[in-house]
Amino acid sequence: MPISPTTRWLLAALGALVAAAASAGPLTMAIADLPAFSPALVADEAGFFAAEGLDVKVIRCVNGRRCLQHLTDGEAAMATVADIPMVMAAHAGKPFGIVTTMATSRRETRLIVRSDRAIRTASDLKGKRLGIIRGTSAHYFADNFLTFSGLKHQDVTLVPLDPARAAEQLIAGEVDAAGLYNPHGPRALDQLGDKALQLSTLSTYTITLNLVAQPAVSDEDLRKVLRALERALTLIRQQPHSARTLVAARLNLEPAELKTMWSDYEFRLVLDQALITTLESESRWAVREGLVENKTLPNYLDMVRDAPLRSIDRRAVTVIK
Repeated sequence: MPISPTTRWLLAALGALVAAAASAGPLTMAIADLPAFSPALVADEAGFFAAEGLDVKVIRCVNGRRCLQHLTDGEAAMATVADIPMVMAAHAGKPFGIVTTMATSRRETRLIVRSDRAIRTASDLKGKRLGIIRGTSAHYFADNFLTFSGLKHQDVTLVPLDPARAAEQLIAGEVDAAGLYNPHGPRALDQLGDKALQLSTLSTYTITLNLVAQPAVSDEDLRKVLRALERALTLIRQQPHSARTLVAARLNLEPAELKTMWSDYEFRLVLDQALITTLESESRWAVREGLVENKTLPNYLDMVRDAPLRSIDRRAVTVIK
């Protein structure tokens, strides 16, 4: 039986309403409760996502690795994450797009040792228990530290740490040393006092703190998210005390403590060619250390979604595609 033009119009209108209702749902974003992701935390706490017309539902997570898992499991549309978890997910064939880097740091991760365990230099780590937060930037940092100190994995006993209580495990003496990112490193140093030391090392690793998205997230929504992050960065630059107060309350930190940690970061939205070089280097490390089953180097350039950031600030994108 032929469908009349009126019926066809009504069906089309109903379909449009259903599609609009589906698209009107909240945009779920997994944000790590870490100082490194302060731009996203400020954007959420200050209402900047809503100001850009977004209904954002936030999933709070212990670190970037867990945030990315929320995304790859289909529980979140976007996630904050450092570079190493992205490498692991890329080797596992998990689909996601790299939208922007929101911060970089050469000082965020530290090698903290128990000086009361007769550790004063890198060579003293031989025979000791070294804590690692497996599959994270801190894991990569600790591995690099061993290499540049002339040590091998066999020289230490690697002990996986709980991301939620890594500092507490070092403080309790479950390990003799640990590679820790903020806020765990400063917390361990503060509570251990003269029982702990931070071993100096060459700044060989620049960590990148990124925003990634599922392929289905539209460029328009990504532009709105980026504009909200730019608002957050403006607040961080122009009213740092107000921004720190928001983040410190969210993370249960003292504003003064957070101020010290913030000095470890450069906050800005970029997509830099150096990110691709870093990810490729980390891929080779992951393959060499047997951390991934798929040993094929991912094409990270294809994973970069540069159009939304280019539309906001072309100078912020130096990735060559």
